[in-house]
Amino acid sequence: MKEKIEDTVPLLKALADERRLQIINLLSCGKMCVCDLTDNLEISQPNMSHHLKVLKNAGLIKATKRGKWVDYELDNERIKELQKNLDFMVTKQPHQPDLEKSNC
Repeated sequence: MKEKIEDTVPLLKALADERRLQIINLLSCGKMCVCDLTDNLEISQPNMSHHLKVLKNAGLIKATKRGKWVDYELDNERIKELQKNLDFMVTKQPHQPDLEKSNC
């Protein structure tokens, strides 16, 4: 359980920003270049580059060079891993004991 939490925290930190969640949402439709992302979200290219770097460093997106352009897409395996870890954390496991609760 501790390992799943440690693996999940950096991903959630990367997603804890409205713009980055918007980027993830756009990339759920498929590959996009920076110019398309900036046009859709109406933010500057340097600002977009910062958000893409955070998402890429967390392993949530991948970049592919295409000539002078760079296309970004979701790393679907990493996204599935995040979903699986979150599901595990919010679901009581059969081996988990019932915790004692005070009457406060």
